[in-house]
Amino acid sequence: MTSISARTKMLPVVLAAAVIVILAGSLGARLVSRNRTASATIAPDAFVPEPAFLQVADLEVPCWSCPSAKDWPLRFRTNLDLLAPLGTGTANAAEWFAFFTKEVGARADDAFAAMERRVEGPEWVGKVLPPDDPLLLEAEPWCDQTAMTFYPEILELDGYATRVTNLLLPLNFVRSWVARGLAAENTEDGMADFRRAIRLGRLLRQEDVVVISDLVGLACIHLGTRGIYERALEDGDLELALLASVVLGEVAAQRLGTKQRLTSTDLMDSIRVDDRGEVEFQLQPGKLDSVIDAAENSPDRRLRCEAIVGLNIVRCLGTVEERDHAFEVLNTLAQDADPKVAEGARWSRDKPTDVEQLKEWAVPVNQK
Repeated sequence: MTSISARTKMLPVVLAAAVIVILAGSLGARLVSRNRTASATIAPDAFVPEPAFLQVADLEVPCWSCPSAKDWPLRFRTNLDLLAPLGTGTANAAEWFAFFTKEVGARADDAFAAMERRVEGPEWVGKVLPPDDPLLLEAEPWCDQTAMTFYPEILELDGYATRVTNLLLPLNFVRSWVARGLAAENTEDGMADFRRAIRLGRLLRQEDVVVISDLVGLACIHLGTRGIYERALEDGDLELALLASVVLGEVAAQRLGTKQRLTSTDLMDSIRVDDRGEVEFQLQPGKLDSVIDAAENSPDRRLRCEAIVGLNIVRCLGTVEERDHAFEVLNTLAQDADPKVAEGARWSRDKPTDVEQLKEWAVPVNQK
């Protein structure tokens, strides 16, 4: 349910323009986690199934620009099992990735050191770890697990202060696998790396709680799929290239859809700081209805959670009528069938807004 900080550093290369807009418009995720002990955690052995059989005649190109798409969840319409099924490992991959959380993660220094070991990769991939980097190799079996769940067992759900793992690390793992796959002498080895990249992206999107985690997962899937596309063309496998191109075509639509849906509930244009340093809050016409509709009805949990955080601000800083309405909605959502939505609603209902935090995000009145 974390929002994205206006001052968060933009993710390089693949997220580029889409993330810049989103990072500029939402509230903040602090890249910290609870203190955890770094044990010698080893991923259990896992079997990774072969991709599902592709029947080209059944392949459709989703019409994301059609009117009906406005109600679609921001998920791939194409079955990603055709490219890279999830593995069968029984461990929670989040247990390992949480060790690398910035500043307080037990292995945060290992992540920093890995970033220092990067070298230049293919032009469209960016900097990558060496193909035999020990941390890169350690990460591989964790991408063969079935699940990645951070909240609330590993990281707490804490509104706009919800903690996230160091997302630059998995993104760099994926770049590195893609670079290694492109350089592989045989197709089998290359495809194994590309599919691993896609599996990690799918795991990052699986929980559907934090917007930035979802965007990084989407970027990982994009990178891995582009690797498959290029290798398939090189091998003359036009059916696989066609499948990859359809999946690649869905990436931009989901980025754009995320931007549009976040913009509809964004409260940054309602928050100002006056000359005395006091926060002014004035909702734009129709904004509260948009926020409530997203909180109650969005098909994506992360966007429901994002809107619920906004209702916390309305409940604390809106007019009397707006506060009462926000409280009623949050009180109802606190009993939602989705336990993570319900927990987020209880936080927004019961937690006073951190006005000092809002000042960091607000626009000075003289810049209206």
